[in-house]
Amino acid sequence: MPLARNSCAPRNRSSVPSTRLRIPGCWALLALSLALSACGKPAEDKEAQAREAAYKEKYAKAKALFEERCKTAGVVVKRTVKDVEGIELAKIRQPIPWGGKEYFDPMYPEAAMAGEHRGDDYIKQFLMSEFVNPADSGQRGALGPPAAEELFKRFTVKNGYSFVEYVDPTNGQRFRCTPDWSRRHPNWVDGQHHCKPVDRTATRYALDYEDLVEPADRALWISGTRIKAVDKQSGNVIAELTRYVWEAGFGASSTGRWPWEHANAGGRSQVCPSRPGERDDVSRKFVDEVIQAKQGE
Repeated sequence: MPLARNSCAPRNRSSVPSTRLRIPGCWALLALSLALSACGKPAEDKEAQAREAAYKEKYAKAKALFEERCKTAGVVVKRTVKDVEGIELAKIRQPIPWGGKEYFDPMYPEAAMAGEHRGDDYIKQFLMSEFVNPADSGQRGALGPPAAEELFKRFTVKNGYSFVEYVDPTNGQRFRCTPDWSRRHPNWVDGQHHCKPVDRTATRYALDYEDLVEPADRALWISGTRIKAVDKQSGNVIAELTRYVWEAGFGASSTGRWPWEHANAGGRSQVCPSRPGERDDVSRKFVDEVIQAKQGE
C-alpha cells in the first residue's frame, strides 16, 4: 500500500530529485518550532535574570533599611515601680480573622505585632502567671493560670497583675477585669477572667502603644511599633519598647504562608529586638519588667 504524500515516513531515495532535497511538511513544522524556541529562550532567560536582579536589589535595600531601623530598636527604661496591683490598658489589640487580609497588607498598622495575643486573650495575658525554667538562663517562660504549676514543677512562678482596666472607646465606659481561677484548669480557657463596669480607676500606670507606619518602610515590608509604660499621674513615659519586623518575602503567599505572621516568627533576621520566649506576649513581658506586679501577700 503506497504511503500518503504527507507522511513523515522516509521516502524511497530514487523518488527524491538529486538536485533539491524536499522536507516533508511535518518535519518543516518541527524545524520551524525549534527555530522559534531557540529565538524565544534567550528572551525568557533575560526576563528571568532581570526579575532576579530586581529582587536582589530590593532585598539588599530592604535588609539595609531594616538593619538601620534596628539601631534604634530595643527597650529604654527611665524608671521602674514595684508591687503594683493592676494596670490600665490604654488600647487593646483587636482580633484578626483566621487568614484575614491584614496578614497580607503591607500597610496593616499592627503588622509588627501580628503574632501577639488579641481581644480577650490580650487582656488575659496580663493576669496569667509566668513559669520560668531555671535551666533556661535569660529566657522568659510560658504563661498560664496558677493551676499550670502542676505541669511546671520546679519552675519559678511569677504572678501576673491582680486586675487590669480598660476604657471602651465606643462609649467611654471603664471596665475592670479580674481573674477567675476557680476552674483549676491548667490551660487558657474561656471564663478565666471577668470584666465589670466601674465608675473610677484604681490604676496609676498604663500600657499604651503607637504603631509606626512609614510609607517608605512599608514599601519594603518593614513595620514598627512603640510600646509605652506610662505614669498616668504625671503623664510621663517611664519606659518604652521600639520593635521592628521585616517581611523578607515581600508578601509572597503562594505556599500558603501568612506574610506578617510568618515574619513575626522569623527570629533575629526579621525581628528586632528578638528575645526567646516573647513572641506571643511581647507587651506583657515588656511591661511587667517595668511596672512590676505584686508577688504574694
